[in-house]
Amino acid sequence: MDEVDLAYFARLKDRDLRREGVIIAEGRLVAERVASRCEALGIICVPAALKDAKAMSQERIPIHVMSEAEISELAGFPFHRGLLLAAKRPKLPCLVDEGPLLHKARRLVVLPNITDPENMGAIIRTAAALGWDGLLIGSPSCDPYSRRVLRCSMAAGFSLPLVSFDGVHDLDMLTSHGWELWAAMLHENASSPDAMGSICRLALVLGNERFGVPQELEAILSGRVAIHQARCDADGVDSLNVAAAAAILLWEGRPPS
Repeated sequence: MDEVDLAYFARLKDRDLRREGVIIAEGRLVAERVASRCEALGIICVPAALKDAKAMSQERIPIHVMSEAEISELAGFPFHRGLLLAAKRPKLPCLVDEGPLLHKARRLVVLPNITDPENMGAIIRTAAALGWDGLLIGSPSCDPYSRRVLRCSMAAGFSLPLVSFDGVHDLDMLTSHGWELWAAMLHENASSPDAMGSICRLALVLGNERFGVPQELEAILSGRVAIHQARCDADGVDSLNVAAAAAILLWEGRPPS
């Protein structure tokens, strides 16, 4: 078996791993899920995690043992999760090539510009847990296979399709396939979340926390949905975090059983 190329794990915070075609998984559970779906390139681990690394490797993935301090120095951040796995990045398909998904699916999450990795990871994990069929991720959004997104989602993005799109013109495909696009936004005509449950094909749009839903997307919306708040801006509560709002809306809009 080949030696681990430590360059895969060097200066992780300073590199554009998306451009390099590499993903990094932190911790045993995330690494196991990534290794089962992607071509693994190598594992580095502390001595206490060697047993887990060997079980994952099955003598197929090279392993290099280092101290926690050595891994932290190599990676460029404090490391406490036992092991890191490098793998080849899966290709993110484009919406224009995903006609079969639009025909078969009933529930999609649309993320035009979610830029915070922790929010992205939480939304992916919630969508997978609640039975949604896939996520459409706009090009301004953060990398859905970044180290932080993988960690926050517990690699749930490998449990359902992640599909890229470039702009509103791509989302026209949804309406032409009989989908209703509903956006989470404060609006005088916004419906309550339970109104989404009966929709046959629902695509829920979640906007950027600062800028909201892109204005150009509003022209193709079928509806708007908002979560009633008991306290408002005057009470020092301006809005829900987008990941928290997503958890409520994805539950209310989940596919009928």
